[in-house]
Amino acid sequence: MIRQIAVFSDVHANLPALKAVLEDIDARQITEIYCLGDLVDFAPWPNEVIELIRQRQIPTVMGNHDDRVAFDRPVTPMVKHPPEERDARVEAIALSKATISAENMAYMRDLPFKRRVVLGEGDKAKSLLLVHASANTIHEYIYEVHSPSALAEMCAANHTDGMLMGHTHYAYVRQLVTEQGKSLLIGNTGATGRIKPGEPLATYMICTWQEGDISAEIVTVEYNVVETVSAIIHSQIPDFYARELINNSLG
Repeated sequence: MIRQIAVFSDVHANLPALKAVLEDIDARQITEIYCLGDLVDFAPWPNEVIELIRQRQIPTVMGNHDDRVAFDRPVTPMVKHPPEERDARVEAIALSKATISAENMAYMRDLPFKRRVVLGEGDKAKSLLLVHASANTIHEYIYEVHSPSALAEMCAANHTDGMLMGHTHYAYVRQLVTEQGKSLLIGNTGATGRIKPGEPLATYMICTWQEGDISAEIVTVEYNVVETVSAIIHSQIPDFYARELINNSLG
C-alpha cells in the first residue's frame, strides 16, 4: 500500500504560480493536498488565492504574513532588507490589509498554527507535523543546516515522526536519525509564489508512505512569470516585486 500527500507553501498572492502547482499535483492524481501558509502579500491576487484554497478545501496552516495581515499587526523593519525593499514591504502589506475581503480575513484568522497528518495504520503509521516556520513559532527560520538535536527535540515534544515547513523559500529534504535510533523526516517545501535567487520558479513537496517508511521529494514547476510580472506592474503593488521576480527567475 502506498499513500502520497502533496504539500506547498508561500504562495504570496501569486495566482498563476499556485494554479501551475495545483495542475501538476492533479496531473499526478494526488488528492490529499496541504498548504503551509503565507497566502498573501507581494503579488496582486490575495483574494483569488485564498478563494481557490478555500474552493479546493485544502487544509492550511497560518503563515507569518497571514497572521500579520489578518490581525492587522505592525510591520517590523528587517535589518537584512535594503531600504527599497523595506519601503516596498510596508506598502505591499498595507495594500493587502486594505483589499482582502472581510470573509477572507476571517478565514485567515481561523487558520491553525499546526496540523498533524498520520500516514498508514497500526504500528507502521507515521505522523508528520505541518507548520509554516517551525514547531515553536511562525517566525523561526529553519534552514537545511539547522541543528539535528534541536529538530529532534521539536519532533519529540510534538510526538511526531517528522516536520514539514516553508517560510525560508529554500527547499530541502533531510532524513535524520536521533540518538535513540528513531528516523525523522524533515522537509522544506520551498516557495510556490516568491522565489529566492537561484531557486526554481515554483516548488512543492510530495511525501510518500509505504509499509511504514516515509520519504519526500521536491517537485519543481514552471509557470508564466511574465503574467505575474505584468500584473504587478499594472497594479498598486510596488514594482520592486516585479523586478525581484524577473531577476530571480533569470538567476
